[in-house]
Amino acid sequence: MEIPIPQIIVQMVSPAVMVSACGLMLLGLGNKYSRVVDRLREFGAEHRALRKLGSAATSVDTERMRTLELQFPDLFRRGRLVRNAVVSFYAAIFLFVSCSFSIPLADTPVPLVLFCAGMACVLAGTVYAQRETLLSYRLIRLELPNPD
Repeated sequence: MEIPIPQIIVQMVSPAVMVSACGLMLLGLGNKYSRVVDRLREFGAEHRALRKLGSAATSVDTERMRTLELQFPDLFRRGRLVRNAVVSFYAAIFLFVSCSFSIPLADTPVPLVLFCAGMACVLAGTVYAQRETLLSYRLIRLELPNPD
């Protein structure tokens, strides 16, 4: 039995909901990624300036340098987690769009496989984003003088 063309079109548009959801996630993650990269650059510049002080560095300068050095690995890890989340969501979009194009080939399981793979990428991206959020709180605690 042949599927009517309007029904095929409706089915092809269905993955667009997931493309839209991924796009919303990418808006927030792109902003977060930019902020992490900017912060890394600022911390790097501050660290270089403090190192140039050499023996003229005060105890406050030395403490700030130590705090920066403690934050570098976690901040870099945050950047990597956000990058991985972004890549996962872009992969999901690719798979959902591919799913839409494969729907006219409805005699095969290809659309279902592509859709499930896209959902797996959404799950992976969400896990990366969650891990980054938890790590960001740890970095905030390093900046506070007396965290609870």
